[in-house]
Amino acid sequence: MTKGGRSEKRSWASVPLRVIGYIGRSYVFSFALSFLFFFVVFFINQILLLAEDILSKNAHLDQTLLLLLYSLPSIVAIAFPFSALSGALMTSAGMNTDREILAFSAAGVSPRTIYAPFILIGALASLLSFAANDYFLPRSSKDFRALYGQMVSHSASIELKPYSVTRYSQAVVVTGGKVGDKAGEVLIFESGEGRKRTLVLDPSGESARIDMEDVLEQSITAQEQDRFSMMKAGSLTYRFAIREPIVGFSGGSNPSEMTSLALNMNIKKKRSVLALREADAEVQCSATRANLVAVYGALVDGRKVEDFATSEVDKNASGRKGAPDRKNDAAAVSGPVSSDKRISKAVSDLKQAAASVPVDRTIQIYELEYNKKFAIPAAGLFFSLLAFPLGLGAKRAGRTAGFGTALLLSTIYWGALIVGQTAGLRNLMTPWIAMWLPDILVFVATLAAWAYRLHGSRRSV
Repeated sequence: MTKGGRSEKRSWASVPLRVIGYIGRSYVFSFALSFLFFFVVFFINQILLLAEDILSKNAHLDQTLLLLLYSLPSIVAIAFPFSALSGALMTSAGMNTDREILAFSAAGVSPRTIYAPFILIGALASLLSFAANDYFLPRSSKDFRALYGQMVSHSASIELKPYSVTRYSQAVVVTGGKVGDKAGEVLIFESGEGRKRTLVLDPSGESARIDMEDVLEQSITAQEQDRFSMMKAGSLTYRFAIREPIVGFSGGSNPSEMTSLALNMNIKKKRSVLALREADAEVQCSATRANLVAVYGALVDGRKVEDFATSEVDKNASGRKGAPDRKNDAAAVSGPVSSDKRISKAVSDLKQAAASVPVDRTIQIYELEYNKKFAIPAAGLFFSLLAFPLGLGAKRAGRTAGFGTALLLSTIYWGALIVGQTAGLRNLMTPWIAMWLPDILVFVATLAAWAYRLHGSRRSV
């Protein structure tokens, strides 16, 4: 009897592990199907983005496949969180429809045990998404740009012939005779611009540029067509954009293509530079404020502002080595300027110094991308937390209803993410709130769903 009691005890102890394994297998299967769906959708979208560029550059098949391969990390990073949501909803809704949740509860399996696989697999999906976004994406983006630049350099679409008129993008290029191996006189009409240039292909492959000497530019604005401006320069470089930047691969210093460590280092560096600029601005503001106080003080003391200015010049001149004659300085400062005008100038200088607040908007952009590096992958865990109590409300259709609900929630989440990023770029909210707000809303919805299931529903888990 003792042996039977021990074996029965061990059997009941293994029940939670069996339940976790069963639910985990069901979740992984649903996750795999969902990942395949989202991967195909995002992959087709990437193909459509690249199709025009690939066809226009006559890229070889191996280059095309490499470009698609380098695009995979960005696709995987986004597909994982949404697949976690869809897989969890399909699993919980299917189990609830098949009365498996009720059977587990009747067998004495606690809700924590049933909930555990959702938390574990959701956390794993978040880690994989973060790895794809923070490790593989920066490296694949670098290779993507290198290959794309090579393709562009081999298929340059600008060709200048002597005595020709060529329209390219927003410019009309008129060429004269050839001078040696370079183009001679070149006239470019683009918002009234005309310059003398010679053509060189940019090694980066992102643009073609025209290096100019002895430049003459005439500009006319649409608002003031009866007025124009002239500019002369010894040299100048004019660039033609080869193509609009591809979404997700816009530049070598794009913060979205950096690692979180690189983003953090850049943010600290930019903040230190901004702090120095702010300190310098504060010194200038203090100097202008002191000047205004000194001018008012001179009036209170009954002295003329001109005399006060002369005495200040004397002090400054006496403290400088090799300073010029103070009389000349005093004559330059004083003169026929009234006290009202000098006070007005001091007030104007103070207002200008106070209004000149150093701002670096790139810090906001970098902080948005830094928080985005963590917020999107973390959505996989938050989605898994929400999916289980939400799936308990499915009464029919099971997995199909769960998948449909997942698509709806994914659309809402993506819209909230875009709204938050736009608000962050416009300084309407701090970067971390802008990026983490969708995840916070998901977590709040999770608490509300659990509160409803535990207190508002007749069916208990």
